[in-house]
Amino acid sequence: MICQIGILSEGLGALLALKWLFTGVCSIMTGQKGIISKLLGAKLALKWLFTSVCSIMTGQKGIRSKLSGAKLALKWLFTLVLLSVAEHLGIRARHGRMLALGLFITMGSQ
Repeated sequence: MICQIGILSEGLGALLALKWLFTGVCSIMTGQKGIISKLLGAKLALKWLFTSVCSIMTGQKGIRSKLSGAKLALKWLFTLVLLSVAEHLGIRARHGRMLALGLFITMGSQ
């Protein structure tokens, strides 16, 4: 039972950290009111990405190590980002998605 409580709290911590990160990216994008289509594309990409990451993190209940859990979450996160960008390259809002991806990677490396 104690082990399960630890796993739930780690999962919740990861979800809260990801929510904080995407909220920060969305607020940065909202401050850049240059082109509306880029802003809309970026927000939609982040909303889709956050929803996907939440469903993955909810499904990972058997992870025992914080380090392996973090590595798995990041691997899935970047895989989903790259797949999302690749999938939407032909759509008009692709520049917004690329801008969101650039901001996400920049914030992650700080």
